[in-house]
Amino acid sequence: MYKLRHLVITAICTAIITGCLCNLDIFLPGEYAKGDTVSYARKILQNHYVDPLTDEQKTKMDDMAISGMVYSLGDQYSRYLNEEDMMAYQEDKKESYVGIGVSVNFDVENDRMIVVSPYDGSPAQKAGLLPGDAILEVGGTKVTMDSYDAAIEYIKNGADEEMLLLVSRDGETFEVKVKREEVKRQSVSYKMYAGGIGRIRVSEFIHNTTEEFAKALDELQASGMRGLIIDLRNNPGGYADTVLQMTDMLLPEGVIAYLEDSHGERQYFHSDKECLEMPMAVLINQGTASASELLAGSLKAHGLATVIGEKSYGKAVGQSVYPLTATTALYLTNSRYFTPNGECIDKVGITPDIEIPLSMELMGKISYLEPEEDPQLAKAIEVLTDKVGA
Repeated sequence: MYKLRHLVITAICTAIITGCLCNLDIFLPGEYAKGDTVSYARKILQNHYVDPLTDEQKTKMDDMAISGMVYSLGDQYSRYLNEEDMMAYQEDKKESYVGIGVSVNFDVENDRMIVVSPYDGSPAQKAGLLPGDAILEVGGTKVTMDSYDAAIEYIKNGADEEMLLLVSRDGETFEVKVKREEVKRQSVSYKMYAGGIGRIRVSEFIHNTTEEFAKALDELQASGMRGLIIDLRNNPGGYADTVLQMTDMLLPEGVIAYLEDSHGERQYFHSDKECLEMPMAVLINQGTASASELLAGSLKAHGLATVIGEKSYGKAVGQSVYPLTATTALYLTNSRYFTPNGECIDKVGITPDIEIPLSMELMGKISYLEPEEDPQLAKAIEVLTDKVGA
């Protein structure tokens, strides 16, 4: 009996000792972090981890730490640009690049890549992608927050010339084949219709858009334009300075818009006395976002244009790039913008004065539809014709 009890006790003690050795927890008393706990944690990892950290591990540690901080904001527009992301960001700013020609955002709440708008004449537009489409898979890989950057990289630089996207639209899921091509960004086109009604289509706001817009205005006015349609449908936005310069051409002296930062400080943008003295209409839809909403909202607030179409996307926040190193940066939402009457349309959108739907089939063909095929454009021509007199 004594021997049996001794064996049992010995076995239990052995198990306890073995368990302690396999999971050796040693609490080391010391000073707590004073202030910056993130830097203190980094110091502990570098100085006390069992294996020396490589430069690659240190870089990855920094990348993941900063990405985690930005991700904790829950903001779909803010992001950390590591070295690869920074190169991709700079590539996106070029007037031409290889890709499929589409503006996308990542919906953090629903863990999805969302199409803001395909660019005019782009492979994405030709393939039938539309604003609001959710891209669930790229090349057979599910798109999540973790795989988002890799999906973007594959779209731009993947080995396959043609890629397969799994897309969700209005509850239906289907596959779309898109061919990667060189995308040349031409942001302005224009045309004159009967009765002196001119139309300028602006697909995005890039560096040369102001110059192209001014040229289009001059040529249409020289041809006898009496009313102007500004087509901002499927326009995902772009550079703030570009849209402010363009809006200044249209408005009389006054406030174009203002920005407000986290401290409540405001920055106002004003137009001069020179303006376009004729009736105007603006076409918008769910792909009209950011800078294009600023233009439409400013004209509407001043009562200078009739807004026609469908409710816009609803993005009224601005982002800036804050360099961290020579090759990394924070792309951070740092302000909200407001129309001259103090309205912020972020996550709300602009409601048109005249609401007219357009079918999904036609939405992807906006840039080359004729008035008889496009009820929104036809209504804009009708409204301006009534104002200028037939």
